[in-house]
Amino acid sequence: MKVGFIGYGSMADLLTRQFLAHSDVAASDIIVYARSANDKLQEMHDLFPELTIAATSQEVFEKAAHTFVCVLPLGVLPVLLDAKPALSADKHVISIAAGVSVADLAHVTDQAQFSKLIPSLTTSVGIGTSLVNHGSNVSTENQTWLSDVLGTFSSVMEVPEENIDLASDLTSSSPGFIAAIFEQFVQAAVRKSDLTEAEIFQMISHSLAGTAKLLAEQGYTFDSLIKRVATKGGITAEGVELSEAKLPAFFDELLTRTEKKYDHHHAEIKTQIDELF
Repeated sequence: MKVGFIGYGSMADLLTRQFLAHSDVAASDIIVYARSANDKLQEMHDLFPELTIAATSQEVFEKAAHTFVCVLPLGVLPVLLDAKPALSADKHVISIAAGVSVADLAHVTDQAQFSKLIPSLTTSVGIGTSLVNHGSNVSTENQTWLSDVLGTFSSVMEVPEENIDLASDLTSSSPGFIAAIFEQFVQAAVRKSDLTEAEIFQMISHSLAGTAKLLAEQGYTFDSLIKRVATKGGITAEGVELSEAKLPAFFDELLTRTEKKYDHHHAEIKTQIDELF
């Protein structure tokens, strides 16, 4: 059974490497089409020469049972339209584009089975969450296949379309948010001390890694961890109190801004649908 990829950027590369490392997908099962040559695909082909590089996107759809469409949001529908003759009822197509719903994909054809996947960089270390959403005609067999193959290196959550944008903030985007927040923590410590930035980064990054292990492996919640560390009236409690006072407004604004960005993507896709169909 062939597994296809249309487009080969960082997420396609991540998924390919994880499939090969953890699932029963073999390199000879993978077929890829990329519109232009890139170093990631060349490196993967050098490592696994049995991987097939297709001449067209339609070739991928024709040969693969499951095809991951890993192109920019406004590129998804044109890719599907170009290969529409190959999108038969037994084909399972998985888009990873933000702002493109399963219902949007179904404008191309009501024959193929469409799913949506929101991957996360953290799945590259086997601890992230993969969000999935399926069209109503996706077979139980195909839903199970996708869940099983992603489940070899991530936690899989099926999320309704109306919640998937917010869920994407919490999974796919959150590593960037967390890194941005703690970069500011690093810079504040630089301003307040003679420690080097490298020393401060090591202290904070190790604390983050240890905190993640406490949450993942020892059953702590955020609340119980705060209670474990922040003694009433102590130093840590001062920071916790400040966080509780200042951060709600920050995170409300963060989610408002990302919601507006998703709305913009959805509007672009709607305009594209009106033009194409």
